[in-house]
Amino acid sequence: MDFKLTSMSAVLERADGRLRSPDAGVRLWPTGFPLLDDAIGGGFRAGSLNLLGGPQGQGKTMFALQAARAAVKTGRSAVFFSYELEADALVQRLVAMEAGELDPYDAPDLSKIRSIFEGTDGGSGGLIERMALTSTGTEALLRVSEYADRLVVHRSTATHTDITEINDTVKKVMGDTGEPPLIIVDYLQKVATPLTELDEEDRITRITEQLKDVAIEFECPIFAVAAMDHEGLEPGARMRTRHMRGSTALSYEPDVVLILATKSDIVARHHLMYGGANAEHFKDWSVLTVEKNRSGSGGAEIEFKKRFDQGRFDPDGNVVTEKLVDERVYVE
Repeated sequence: MDFKLTSMSAVLERADGRLRSPDAGVRLWPTGFPLLDDAIGGGFRAGSLNLLGGPQGQGKTMFALQAARAAVKTGRSAVFFSYELEADALVQRLVAMEAGELDPYDAPDLSKIRSIFEGTDGGSGGLIERMALTSTGTEALLRVSEYADRLVVHRSTATHTDITEINDTVKKVMGDTGEPPLIIVDYLQKVATPLTELDEEDRITRITEQLKDVAIEFECPIFAVAAMDHEGLEPGARMRTRHMRGSTALSYEPDVVLILATKSDIVARHHLMYGGANAEHFKDWSVLTVEKNRSGSGGAEIEFKKRFDQGRFDPDGNVVTEKLVDERVYVE
């Protein structure tokens, strides 16, 4: 049987069966950000490639980790290919996220949690004993423990972790859990390629196409962080899909493209000049733009409060009401 061929009658039967037994065939992975889910049609779709771009320091890894957390908290599984951070750093961020959501004001911040994990906090005993000395630390640790076995971190390297390694790891996770996971790749341009003679453009094109193939083969979503080109990092410029580093394939292959930017960098100049105290507050917010959405319309602009000291964004964002511009210098 050729599994690449699908009759339309089979599609109809599958859709009918899924509707009659929704729990058996859920095809969406909520991101954990309700307004984003609304904008992209309910969440990440099976077989889709989703990209997240933005300049350095915008919290892209944090955003991706929150999406992974949302998946595993609903009983799903996720695998995080981390080319940037060790698993220890990611779990510390998860504990900080949980603590911050329990109490946004008095929760231990990320630096405090890091010191507890590293044993430099001046306390004694194990994690439970040390976290018990903070306001929400114990409950946060217990919350992470409830889903920790469903979130797997692969310590990836730019020299060895290629598409074959990603493919084999996903197979193993599916074998252990019996279901397709949400796949996080942090970040796309660091995926190794054995064909070293390829130039940067061709290399990233190959990676992007192969990641899309993995998503389709395993019927799971991939959420990949993408680095920005130098042009997209210039002060006063608004990040766009074309600024993603290395390939026009990053514009055409993905199903969803998201761009993160600090609100103060992309809001119209008159808001900064005449906004009073609110102008300074723009620095505390990030704007997520839905640049592309194959399952619906793009262009949505959503703002999220930065809680970087707690390793997270506030998940309940707002639709941006201010004028945003492509260039910082805006003339009425």
